[in-house]
Amino acid sequence: MNADDEILRIARSIRDEAAKLEVVVMGEAQGVEIIDRISEMPVNRNPNHQTFIANFGAGAFWPIRGQELKWRGKVITMPDAITGLTIHHTLSHSPLATAQYCSGPKGYPTTQYHYWISQGDGCPIYQLLPEEWAVWHDCTGALQTTLAIGMAGQLHLSPPPDEQIEQLVRLCVWLMDRHSLGIEDVTGHRERYNYQTQCPGWGPLDRSQRSWGSGWKEAFFDALRSAL
Repeated sequence: MNADDEILRIARSIRDEAAKLEVVVMGEAQGVEIIDRISEMPVNRNPNHQTFIANFGAGAFWPIRGQELKWRGKVITMPDAITGLTIHHTLSHSPLATAQYCSGPKGYPTTQYHYWISQGDGCPIYQLLPEEWAVWHDCTGALQTTLAIGMAGQLHLSPPPDEQIEQLVRLCVWLMDRHSLGIEDVTGHRERYNYQTQCPGWGPLDRSQRSWGSGWKEAFFDALRSAL
């Protein structure tokens, strides 16, 4: 074996070991496996999203729970408690591409999801942001005290596969236990934004209504109730 082959062998070995270490078992009782991708997410330290700047000021970043921040020109203390889970659909299948869009053309500090649940290949769960970052994505103009969970796909067009819903249930059960949340604290972007968005695509099938979707809300909550 020549030197180049040996270097390649060592590199592959390191890569394989890193892949094994990447999986962090976060909730053994619920069998939740979460892959930490926080360090991979691009960061924009000079966000230029105009509504973001109007709320947080120029040069601001996502608020840190429990810390002081400037909010609409006033200095306040950010609530430190996590009071709920907000379900979104991402309209995308790439957490990195979505983060690049959020931190680039959209003008946010970085991605807008704490957790991401993929489609296919076992529907792995990724953590994209630290939970202490209060990610502003619900468009309510309020200080966010929820965790944002992104479901990969265009779920207003077709419901998520059963395996993806099962992963969402596992993640929600684990997070609800950690943060002392009830089922009433788990809701969609649609409900938090007064039904002015179709996200997460689980709404009624009738497009004549203010928001619509593929109707998967009931299946998710039935599965969540059964898991609690």
